[in-house]
Amino acid sequence: MDEKMIAALFAQFEQSSALELDLAIGNDHLHLKKPAPLDRAAVAEPAGPTSPPATGTGTPVLAPLVGIAYLRPAPEEPVFKQVGDHVTAGEVVCVIESMKMMNEVKSPVSGVVSEILIANESLVEYHQDLLLITEETNA
Repeated sequence: MDEKMIAALFAQFEQSSALELDLAIGNDHLHLKKPAPLDRAAVAEPAGPTSPPATGTGTPVLAPLVGIAYLRPAPEEPVFKQVGDHVTAGEVVCVIESMKMMNEVKSPVSGVVSEILIANESLVEYHQDLLLITEETNA
């Protein structure tokens, strides 16, 4: 293969929908490979805005896994908790859907919800802050 032939093969390969070309002619061997195209339908946009930075103080409730966070148990039901609501340690504050399974997220402390940092049905990352809880003081 000469340079002209390689250039022509490369140009045709670039214009084609083929992702890989492996050609051997005698002792010459040519291997071309393109990255897989991005499937735009498979890339989900978050349902709501990304988490704003926490402005309040308190103990964060962290996402235990990556998934879609829901602030209500079902679409027609009220939210688990709102800002100002009391929460006890171990109480469910939201759920995260991951791999078609619903995972409860529980409060690590007792106190009052001071800030909700995510939107309902938003994509959350591992260890992302979901809510802030101002702990009760046992005085």
